[in-house]
Amino acid sequence: MTPRVSVVVPTVDRVELLERTLRGLAAQDVDSFEAIVVHDGHPGIRALLADWSNRLPLQALEIPERGTVAKRNAGWRAARGPIIAFTDDDCEPAPGWLKAAVAAFDQGPPTLDLVQGRVDAHPEDAQVEGLFKRTVTVTGHYEGYPNANLVYRRAALERVGGFDPAYWGATEDADLAFRVLESGGEVQYVDDALVWHAVRAVDFVSHMKSLPRWGNAALTIKRHPQLRPLLPHRIFWKDTHVTGGLALLGLLLAPFSGRALLLVLPHFAKRMKDSGPKAGAQLAVADVAEVAVTVAGSIRYKTLFI
Repeated sequence: MTPRVSVVVPTVDRVELLERTLRGLAAQDVDSFEAIVVHDGHPGIRALLADWSNRLPLQALEIPERGTVAKRNAGWRAARGPIIAFTDDDCEPAPGWLKAAVAAFDQGPPTLDLVQGRVDAHPEDAQVEGLFKRTVTVTGHYEGYPNANLVYRRAALERVGGFDPAYWGATEDADLAFRVLESGGEVQYVDDALVWHAVRAVDFVSHMKSLPRWGNAALTIKRHPQLRPLLPHRIFWKDTHVTGGLALLGLLLAPFSGRALLLVLPHFAKRMKDSGPKAGAQLAVADVAEVAVTVAGSIRYKTLFI
């Protein structure tokens, strides 16, 4: 029997978190669905999927590519359902997630091609702390469209070709959503379609290593200029990038004029005043690094995004 919904989960070797995802999928109460977990051969993932294969309508799809774009495209193209639900390996769908999403498609217009569901921090992670702790929350229609909880008609994915392989970092999820909407589809936010997102502690070094993935954000802004009114002054990713940009400029000019370092002071001073000397200094350095990434993306994609 053809499943009503196919759930696609790309995984990058996070065994313990993926087990939560599978636990949540096992609790779904739709009439017919399949789960497709796309991985790249990590032994722990293979063992976990084998263990869950008798408890879920589960397809383990192994591909050599490690990027999430390749995994998601491989997953939905291998899927059999007319509705494709995407979530990630650091998420756990709450009971009723798929049922609420399917009901929205059943009750909505034929042009409804995308359902965006609620994303809350995982209740089991309430004690996770840290300056750079990481999670995702969505409590209403949000034009960032994080892939933690997006459900599409398969026909819409076929119409636009799925995720664009030009993306090697982040924001490929927002790009896909906007291409679907720009092609004539509609979106509906469904609060009852809930997914819990892990809260992960991330140290300063790991946070800094993760920043280059945002280099693709400039491409999304270039392709979808309707996002610009949401940006501070239409060009900055975050408010902190205004003074962070000046700090980066000061650092770049410092070899030619020591006075340029004065441009660094306002940003570092504010961060340290708000968060204390150590945390403030780390946040300020991260801000300047983020600006360097966005500026590099602006140059690469020939658009202004800082």
